Amino acid sequence: MGSPSDHSDVVTVGAGVAGCEAALEASKKNARVLLLEEHPQVGLPSHCSGVVSLKGLELLGLEAHSSFSQKLIHGARFYPPHGEPIEVRKKEPVALILNRMKLDQFLAKQAVAAGVELRAKTRVSKFGRAADGDLLTLGDESKIHSRIVIDASGAGSRLPEQAGLQSPDWAQILPGLQYELVDMKEQGDLVELFFGSKRAPGFFAWSIPTGKNSARVGLASKKGNVKKFLDDLVKEQWPKAAVDATKSGSVLVAGPISRCWSPGFIVVGDAAGQVKQTTGGGIVVGGYCGKLAGIAAASAAAHSGEESERFLRSYDSQWREKFGSDLRKMGLARKLFAGLSDETLDRLFSVLRDNVGEIEEEGDMDFQGKIITRMLKKRKVATLLPRVAADAVKAIFS
Repeated sequence: MGSPSDHSDVVTVGAGVAGCEAALEASKKNARVLLLEEHPQVGLPSHCSGVVSLKGLELLGLEAHSSFSQKLIHGARFYPPHGEPIEVRKKEPVALILNRMKLDQFLAKQAVAAGVELRAKTRVSKFGRAADGDLLTLGDESKIHSRIVIDASGAGSRLPEQAGLQSPDWAQILPGLQYELVDMKEQGDLVELFFGSKRAPGFFAWSIPTGKNSARVGLASKKGNVKKFLDDLVKEQWPKAAVDATKSGSVLVAGPISRCWSPGFIVVGDAAGQVKQTTGGGIVVGGYCGKLAGIAAASAAAHSGEESERFLRSYDSQWREKFGSDLRKMGLARKLFAGLSDETLDRLFSVLRDNVGEIEEEGDMDFQGKIITRMLKKRKVATLLPRVAADAVKAIFS
């Protein structure tokens, strides 16, 4: 555990994707880096559905390594509330299903190999500032000093508030539940997504193939009983499957906070709301922002005063330049979608059905802003806007 004499250039709190990437990049810049993980084992507990685009992996400088890869995916099949599903498929694989626990452990090993000190079973309870730098108080009341702290501790973190920043709106967290199903009918190379008030009101349910006869099946929703919704879906779609494991979790759809740095402090990943509001996915966005955070933190730790703060400020502007526009458009799409009735959803999916070719050509799992903009400009979508507005009003008062 920590002792009063512990000093580091950079301390990263949380050994998920964002935290490991941040620690690795800071260490590459010759900073003394300490990576803290509150759980006994990196990667556990895992609440992630484990879908990542191949372009996103490439953006992170990663390949589909055998240690964490499970299955390649060519597209998705969308099930509207009523009617036939819509299939969006590409000839080449577009995504990877991975074991999130093993991905986190893979990245943590990379960080340690680069000189990062990793401490598990180390919970941070408080962030503060001292005359000689930032001060972290651990669960056992011991202290750790650092020039720069990177908070990558995930949804629900209170460190940003203690550092004088906002936190994401934690009220915008959707309860979720996921089953690992086995003994299923043969699984293909498409992710399946299910929509509607009887399946996952305000969000969606998913089936993610992990093997020939296995899949992760789950959903998130703030309305109703998520277990009942999930049990009903499994009974409807895979009545002969067996539940091998159950994981509960949450999906953050709040969007990013207005500022992600303060003197001596950076926040990244879910703790900063750097998550796709349309899906709750944060591996690629959080991982890339983690890289930027690590580089900025190492540079800031090597300087002082206004010069140090300049590097922290640059992190905030760089990640927003990369993802800000897309996240804003995803946030708009999420708000429009959340209150739609089944009838409006069916009509919207009929428009998408007419534009499958364009979606296959222009769609991007991580940078969704372009295709969202193009779809909103469609005449048939425009004619639905009064109905969308009416549904939104009903949702507010229901």
